[in-house]
Amino acid sequence: MNLRTLSSILIVVLCLASCNRASMDVYGEGVGTELAYSGMAQRMSSQEAYVSYICRQTGSVNPCDWQGFVLAGMNDIDNRCDGYLAWLDSRRRWNGPIQKQIADTGTATALIMTATGAGNAAIGVVAAAFGLARNSFDSSQSRLLMEVNHSTVQTIVLANQDRFRKQLQGISVDSQPAAIYVLRQYLRLCMPYTIENEINTTITTYQLGGTRALAAAEASPLIELASLARKPIRPEIKLVRPQTVVIRDNEQFRFVVHNPESTSTKIITKALVGICATPEEIANPSKQTIARVKVLQQWRQMSSGLPNKKVDGKMDSGDLAVASAQPQCTPGTQNFYEAREYPGGIMTTAPDLIELFNGKLAENEKLPADANEDAIRTAVEKLKSHMPNLKLNDPELSKQLTLEFIQKF
Repeated sequence: MNLRTLSSILIVVLCLASCNRASMDVYGEGVGTELAYSGMAQRMSSQEAYVSYICRQTGSVNPCDWQGFVLAGMNDIDNRCDGYLAWLDSRRRWNGPIQKQIADTGTATALIMTATGAGNAAIGVVAAAFGLARNSFDSSQSRLLMEVNHSTVQTIVLANQDRFRKQLQGISVDSQPAAIYVLRQYLRLCMPYTIENEINTTITTYQLGGTRALAAAEASPLIELASLARKPIRPEIKLVRPQTVVIRDNEQFRFVVHNPESTSTKIITKALVGICATPEEIANPSKQTIARVKVLQQWRQMSSGLPNKKVDGKMDSGDLAVASAQPQCTPGTQNFYEAREYPGGIMTTAPDLIELFNGKLAENEKLPADANEDAIRTAVEKLKSHMPNLKLNDPELSKQLTLEFIQKF
């Protein structure tokens, strides 16, 4: 058997040896037709260990927060992807030096063999060996990832990761299978075939359709989460049955409200607070309460363009609406008019009131500049005693300001 035949047999044997049974099965059968496969238990065990590891990073183990699990898993994949890209860049940078080293070593070896008197056949064999080494190295590095600029590869990966994370914001991940699916999709973004496919597809698409075709292609990326897409997550809307308005017979309010039996107790109470009724009056309305209602009704009659408005001391629906919207009376106010016109109390405008009243009071009755509230209210009572034409002249209101009284000045 000559050397050429022996070499051929050796090459065939090496090639066959490199093809194990598993490789031949995958090549011939693809992923197979059965769900179960050899090594399944080991792979599941590894996956369960990974899930447990990532769950601990979210702070929730049982049950695991799957939305947080996905984010923690993506961070882990980002770390591994950065390491892969750095290794890829380093390996690409070493291509030139290694090729040069092989060539220099081959040249030096040939010179040494020539100088030592080696035969032409031996020199030729060595040269062929170094040529084979150089070609083998070139073949092992002849992937698209090794030929394109590293910044292009990095830009593609980072852009796809950013797009994927934004798409995930509108998706709810609520189970382990969904979480594993999301992480597998995200992991594929940093795999060599995905990056090469992106580069080839971009070049082909641009050549066929230009920038418009590229824009259309971006709307349908190779790896996405369409199967999990749902409507954007919205806060949970809870349906709450409105509180039933309690309507009692309200017999105690019959003197201050029309049809109290068909009106909410809460509304009546709030309206009485708005006209400055005391807690005792709210529990048991009196003549003072009726007088306060009249102040409200007269104010609506005179200021709201309601000349036919009744001032009878019984609130109708309009009166209730206006009074219940009025804030609680402050100290220094005794009826609706005072609370509305002098929300801080009548003493907040004491100098103006003193000047106004002194214009009508007798010389010996004039108020001093530092008159207190009691003195001012006593002056109101004196002034009202000289106003027989006041329509609202109830004794309970003798010391209180009303819109009709102020307009007499």
